[in-house]
Amino acid sequence: MKTAVLINGFANNGLAEKKWEHIKEEVKNRLPAGTLYIHFSETDNHISLMETLINEYQVKNFISAGGDGSINNLINTLAQVTNSELNPFSIGAIGLGSSNDFIKPVKHKISGIPVRIDFENKKQVDLGMVEFTDSDTPKKQLFIVNASIGFTAQGNQLFNDNSNRIIRFLKPRSTNLAILWTITQTLLNYQNIDLEIAYDEMQISTSVTNLSIAKNPNVSGSFCYDVDPGSDSGYLGFYLARNFKRQQIPRLLYALYRKRFSKTRNCQTALVQSVEINSEKPVLLETDGEIIEASRFRFSVLPKALFVAD
Repeated sequence: MKTAVLINGFANNGLAEKKWEHIKEEVKNRLPAGTLYIHFSETDNHISLMETLINEYQVKNFISAGGDGSINNLINTLAQVTNSELNPFSIGAIGLGSSNDFIKPVKHKISGIPVRIDFENKKQVDLGMVEFTDSDTPKKQLFIVNASIGFTAQGNQLFNDNSNRIIRFLKPRSTNLAILWTITQTLLNYQNIDLEIAYDEMQISTSVTNLSIAKNPNVSGSFCYDVDPGSDSGYLGFYLARNFKRQQIPRLLYALYRKRFSKTRNCQTALVQSVEINSEKPVLLETDGEIIEASRFRFSVLPKALFVAD
């Protein structure tokens, strides 16, 4: 099967390009002859590129060389071009981004860079899907890592703000320092969000500090939930933290760092197949590092939707 590597050199504030130059020869040694290597940017026509790769070059294996946002872009572009017929395709990743949660837990590295490029040992995995309305237009977004509302979403918005000079300075030098600075800044002005949440046969009206809907329990950096929904289980992980005061949020983050979320007061964990969320006013939703804003969301699972390389 034909393979294409899509290289987003602009990931991680441009540091991705340097990382790629460092490992590209070893990557080429491991991948089949005839593999396509394509550099792209956010301003390129991704739909046109994907159509060309599928229809003219018959590509079936796609490797995203970038961060989690690049993976998100790959999956959603592929879904748009194929009308969500993803099963014939496989994806892999080369972790050139800041956190690279999609590749965690890391099994393989090339010169310290985490990779999933072994298509001989690929596996079918679920995708999460969120449906929402944007300017009266129904839309949907796929995710393979997680989606979140509340503290994490606001933090991700700041973390991905390339106009912020401090974030731009810290990211290429230390992801952990960039995350710590982001947490500190987000804490200064954070307020809980009143949401109505329905899942399975439960209905909750509560003040949400953070809500994550996930296929992968890794959140960012070293933070991780302690209940893994499984990549091919047909379930989503539901992780709700509510009624935390601002000064208590560090305790929540420490619980995530120690993988003790489900054992923490005011935290709730479940495995679900669908979730509906309503808010009186638009709120931020982060999906694999990308930001959406709406007041109603519906989450569901696409079981074993596509193949992922080992």
